[in-house]
Amino acid sequence: MAVTDKERKLAATLSDPVLWGQAYLYNRDGSGRDYWPHQVEDLRCPAKNIIHLDGRDVGKSIVLSTDALHYAFTTRGGQGLIAAPHQGHLDTIIEEIEFQLDSNPDLMNSIALTKYGKPKIHRKPYFRLEFTNGSVLYFRPAGAYGDAFRSLHVGRVWVDEGAWLTERAWKALRQCLKAGGTLRIYSTPNGLRDTTYYRLTSSDQFHVFRWPSWLNPLWTEDREAELLEFYGGRDSSGWQHEVAGEHGKPSYGAFNVEQFNICRQDLLEYQKIVITDSEMRDCDTEEAAHDRLEMLLNLTPRSGQFWVGGDLGYTNDPTEIVVFQELEIGERTLLKMILRVHLEHVSYPHIAQIIALLERYYTPAGIGVDNGGNGLAVVQELLTLDKYKGLELEGRLKGYDFGGMTRLAVRDGKEIKKRTKELMTSLINGALQRKQLIFPSDDLEVEDQFTTHTYTLRDGKIIYSKGNDHIIDAVRCAMLIREEGNLDPVGEEVVSLKPVLTNPVFI
Repeated sequence: MAVTDKERKLAATLSDPVLWGQAYLYNRDGSGRDYWPHQVEDLRCPAKNIIHLDGRDVGKSIVLSTDALHYAFTTRGGQGLIAAPHQGHLDTIIEEIEFQLDSNPDLMNSIALTKYGKPKIHRKPYFRLEFTNGSVLYFRPAGAYGDAFRSLHVGRVWVDEGAWLTERAWKALRQCLKAGGTLRIYSTPNGLRDTTYYRLTSSDQFHVFRWPSWLNPLWTEDREAELLEFYGGRDSSGWQHEVAGEHGKPSYGAFNVEQFNICRQDLLEYQKIVITDSEMRDCDTEEAAHDRLEMLLNLTPRSGQFWVGGDLGYTNDPTEIVVFQELEIGERTLLKMILRVHLEHVSYPHIAQIIALLERYYTPAGIGVDNGGNGLAVVQELLTLDKYKGLELEGRLKGYDFGGMTRLAVRDGKEIKKRTKELMTSLINGALQRKQLIFPSDDLEVEDQFTTHTYTLRDGKIIYSKGNDHIIDAVRCAMLIREEGNLDPVGEEVVSLKPVLTNPVFI
């Protein structure tokens, strides 16, 4: 029987992930999916092992989700794993894949059905898709040890943000990939050198893609200028990693990941509250705003000793406020995070009202905030306006200049000082080492920030990575306000110069 042109076209579409994606997938505005030249090169690359050094906003999640869906749609009985360091990274990919399933009936019809007629889309304990052709896509977070990978044996693996996988997770991941299978690794580099990801980028067994952010067709001179100012120039590690997609200057982990994971627990009393400007727009008076914020916070009065820390960003930046409860357990002192308030596009008068409400419900022993962004304005409001005088915050509310110095002691008439941000970080590291801090295990943003925060050394000074650190900065402020007045004048900063590493597992 002769093959028709329609059949030839269908065969060509099914065999080419680019043509398949253009035929089956959609952009968020409803238009048909199209691919940029660098994305086409990746999707059509025949190499078994691929690794990326990417800047931000280059479309790597689009490529990853396209390739995964195409593989499952066209491979009978195929099994693939989408892996990432944390669930938060996976959620972005899952959201894209679910959007595509909802947008195309043909794609949704390729999902297998249960005996009850429901799509085989499993969400617990991990996300999983099963297809009518017998293919299965597994989505698993690596965590600290890669435990979620150990039960799998798959023919294709896609890794997102591979630079942040721990060495133990890499070992577990390697064991679940079948001999001759395909491995695609996507990541923004982080500057850490003694890691599997870094080694693989120079391996002759891997095809390397380098995608700087300016490959995005929407890149403009204004965007370039904005990022240069934010990261501090082309020589900064932030620009090199996040924009240029280069290993850049060597980086080091600011916190020991294993020590941090030991300090994560299930906290039943923990609350995460998100407030955006849209929830405040119809509040015409100060009283209405106060009542709305009190309703959104939904707090109950608590007894005990509490410490509050805040990273109060500009209106366009998120604001993070954290509350720690101090507990005496036998001879040990524990600091347990019981509340995190995440604010988006919320103005500084409303931030001041939120801190005043926290004072009312917790009566914290100290409130520390950063003096950048909205911090200085908030501190001035709370300390000078008549309506806040009754809070008596003088001496308990302090703003810190992260770029400044903190006096530790006076010896022989000379002040002993330490850089404030380094001191704050050393306080966190010391508490992690002593297992004194308790973080909620189910707050994935806390995990993401503490396990990916790095620093570089420049002229003997520590330069911390910027951007994904708002929660950390809030914790820094809470730790310093607690320790102020009781600082160890001879204490040295405890930093993890490199994570706990193992031998290479791929080369």
